[in-house]
Formats: sequence, C-alpha cells, structure tokens
Amino acid sequence: MARHPDTIPTATITREEAGALAVIAQGLDARPPRPASHAAWQALLLQTIERIGCVQLDTISVISRSHETVLWSRLGPYDAADLAALLYPRGDVMEYWVHAAAIAPVSWYPLFRPAMERYRARSERPGEWAVDHADLLQRVLAAVRERGPIPSRAFEPPRGEKAPWAWWGGKPERRALEHLWSAGDIVVQRRESNFQRVWELADRVIPPEVLAIRLKDEDVQQVLAARALAALGVATPRWLADYFRAYRPHVPLPQARRELARLTESGEAVRVRIEGVDGQFWLHAPLLDRLEDLRAGNWPTLTTLLSPFDNLVWNRDRAHVLWDFFYRIETYTVAERRQYGYYSMPILHRGRLVGRLDPSFDRKAGVLNVKTLHLEPGVRGTAALGDSIGRALADLCRFLGADAGVRVLGGDLKLAEAIERRAGR
Repeated sequence: MARHPDTIPTATITREEAGALAVIAQGLDARPPRPASHAAWQALLLQTIERIGCVQLDTISVISRSHETVLWSRLGPYDAADLAALLYPRGDVMEYWVHAAAIAPVSWYPLFRPAMERYRARSERPGEWAVDHADLLQRVLAAVRERGPIPSRAFEPPRGEKAPWAWWGGKPERRALEHLWSAGDIVVQRRESNFQRVWELADRVIPPEVLAIRLKDEDVQQVLAARALAALGVATPRWLADYFRAYRPHVPLPQARRELARLTESGEAVRVRIEGVDGQFWLHAPLLDRLEDLRAGNWPTLTTLLSPFDNLVWNRDRAHVLWDFFYRIETYTVAERRQYGYYSMPILHRGRLVGRLDPSFDRKAGVLNVKTLHLEPGVRGTAALGDSIGRALADLCRFLGADAGVRVLGGDLKLAEAIERRAGR
C-alpha cells in the first residue's frame, strides 16, 4: 500500500550531488559507446531524444544548429544527416511547441493534442486573427492538401507595402502555416538544406495508430510530469512545469505540484533537501542508486560544451540554484553590453558548470575560434582543466569538420596554451 507523501521521510543531499544527479539525468555524465552503423546511430539519437524528452530548435548556426549541438554534447561527433533522417524519411520524430519549438518523438504526438485543441479554441474566438482570415487559412490548407509537401517559399509574398503580419516573414500565408501547425492540421514533414520547413497534412505524416490515440488532460499531465522529472533528475514544481512548455506549460504549476505528490506516493519520486538551499526538492527515485555511486566516488567524467539552448540550462533559476551559475543568452544583447559573448556556451566539467566560452566557426578557414573564455569564480585554470576543455574542443572540431583546429583569442594565457596544445591549432 502506498504511503501518503507527508509520511515519507525527506532525504538530504549536497548541492554538488544535486547538480551531478541533474547532469546524469540528462545523459551528460559520460559518453556511450560509438555505434558502428548509420542505423545504429539513428537508433541512439532517437533514444537520446526520448530520454531528455525533446530538443529545442533555433535558427542560429554560429557553430552548428542548436539541436545538432545538444546531441553532440551527449554523444560526440556524428553525421548530422542521421539526425535529419529521424524526421524524414523515417518519421520517428516530429516538430511542435514542446519546449518552445522543438523536436520530440512522434509517438508523443497524442501528448500534445490537448495543447493543439486549446490553441485552436483560444485563437479562433471572435475578433482573433484566425477568424478574420478564415478564407486565407482555408486557401493555405487547400494548397497543402493539393500540392503538399510544400515549403512556405512556395507562397508568393504580398505586393506593395508590408502588412502588420510582416514579423511573420512578409507573408500572411506564413502566419497561416504557423497557425495551422499550432492547431495540429499540418506538420513539418522535413527541413530543406537552408533549414526551411516543408509542410504536409498531419494525417499524411503521423502514423495512423498514433493519430488514433486520444488521452484525457489528466493522463497527459501524468505522463509529461513523470517524463519531465526523469529528464530533470532533481526538480521543484516550477522547474517541472517549465520543462515542457511553449507560451504556457503543458503541465501548469498547480498540476505540477499535484503530480509530484502522486509520484512521491507511488515511489517514483523522493523528496529531498539540498544542503544550504532553501525549499523542497524532488529526486527521480531511480537516481538513488547513482547517488550511492557518487558517494562512493564515482562522479561524472565528461567534459563538454553546451548549446545556449541545451535542456540542462533552460531554466536559469535552476542553473543558479544547482551550480551557482548565472546564465543568460547574449545573442539579443547589443554588443557593447555583452559580458561573455554573442553565443556563449557553458562549459560542463565532471558534473559542474565551470565556465563559458564564445566560439565562432570560420568555415572557410576550417578554424574554430574561441573569442572569449571565462571561468567561474573559484574555478582554477589548471593545466588539467585546460587539457579537458581542449579535448572537448577537439571533439567539437571533429563534429564540425574544423580541420585547422582551435585558436583561443581571449582568456588566461596559460589556460589558452593548454587548450590549444590539446585541441590542436
């Protein structure tokens, strides 16, 4: 018989243990064995996406596309074509508002149908854009039905002055496509080489057996809450609600609290206190064995770099609580106000966020430039750390095809020399 959550004792863990367990939950503690074939790589990529739930998309490609970088951080160099193949032609993943725009397993499509239905109800009320442009929506949907798969560039831009929808790319049809996608009528069938989306009707892409599944809201919230906890490793209700969300959480905060109580009662979650940190936290129960490993001295061994949109650092409050790491993306900050750089990437070293660097890939010269490098307060720039960061950069070079190696342009001179010596120049 399950116990009431209030009768279950609360364990205590250190802040360092909490951070390491969060890293382990994300598959960032050690690299798995390298597959020997494209099919095996594709299986591992899909398994990794399933483990962390989704991978956020972003158009910026300072080094590689963010979703490609997120998977490199965990798996090492791979052929990006294998990742693209999961969307098309295999159809193993889909794109939707999972955490912002993201890729997720196609088998999860039923989990986001309630969000599609809520979006439709909200956006198709009297006075909303979709109602005022119902004829346009029907024309665009008919075009996809008759001509699909079809890219957004297939629609001609409006003539004359830019309309209020110019934010959507100068085409009202593009806004219509976004609406139909958010409502679940169409899906992204594939991406072209320029990252442009190609659209198709949902019922021509999503497997019929997946489309046939209908889940109640409470069932969706139970599943997503459990998967968010597994991906986070260590969570609060707010962190759990934040993990799967777009404009609003798929598991709202009140339901997140309820689901953590349910998971605690069922034994899937354990309440914990973190030494020196106020508040109540929950640990994914299967990580208790890994906690014992940590206490036996078996800590994460991986040193890698993280995309600014990596799942581990999505929630800035969480990064600050677990690793004392204050992080923000400075891509949208004017140059003179940037502290760490345009595309500052966190440095993950053996379960800790120890610094950040701002890279730039010179594709023509084949050089990966590190424009700035900053270590966190209290982190010493030892030769061993430089060697580990250098290995991570060399690994990134192999992924990117940066054959001319790494050049460190800023930061501590001795640390830069150690990095360049290991990474190659």
